Amino acid sequence: MTSRRELLQMGIAASAWPLATQAARAAGFEVLGGAATASTPPLPLYKVVYDTRFAASVAFGSRAATLGAPVHAIQGDMTSLWFDDIYYRWKQGPVAIAGLTAQGPLFCFERLAWDQGLRVVFRAEHGVTEHVLSGPEGLLAEARSVLASADWAAEMATVVTRCPSGRAEIGSAAVACARGSSMPSDEPLYSWVIAPAARV
Repeated sequence: MTSRRELLQMGIAASAWPLATQAARAAGFEVLGGAATASTPPLPLYKVVYDTRFAASVAFGSRAATLGAPVHAIQGDMTSLWFDDIYYRWKQGPVAIAGLTAQGPLFCFERLAWDQGLRVVFRAEHGVTEHVLSGPEGLLAEARSVLASADWAAEMATVVTRCPSGRAEIGSAAVACARGSSMPSDEPLYSWVIAPAARV
């Protein structure tokens, strides 16, 4: 089991992550996409995580609950969710989780998922001026269409619940923020899906 010390170290490393992603983007690192694969069933989600500190995340969680997804609220700290639930579930076998959170919880879940053979298969950074996406091509097309609306956060819950299982062509995209949409002012939010890594 991951200790609290390791969890705190991951949190400190998470604070540097936005700088690293911006540097990588500035250096021109991108994943180029190909054609989408159709007719793959959506991933069953064990948990959908949302952060009560952000109105956009609460809207996301509310829509996910309406869609029948098992939701779990956090308030910036994912430690109790990890220690009381997900750690034990992933020891039984890898299952997919999704969320709309700040970078810190995503970073910690992503790092902890590696040990269980899971990876981030979809990620959307929701900044002040644009949304930056990477994931299955088919899902990117759907995400681009909903991110143009003012109600993007709730709509992203629908998108992540449709994340395809299995192998898919991975792509990336950027979408300008819609006027009148609720965007975080102090830090970007991330919608994400962590799932078992597809094997070749």
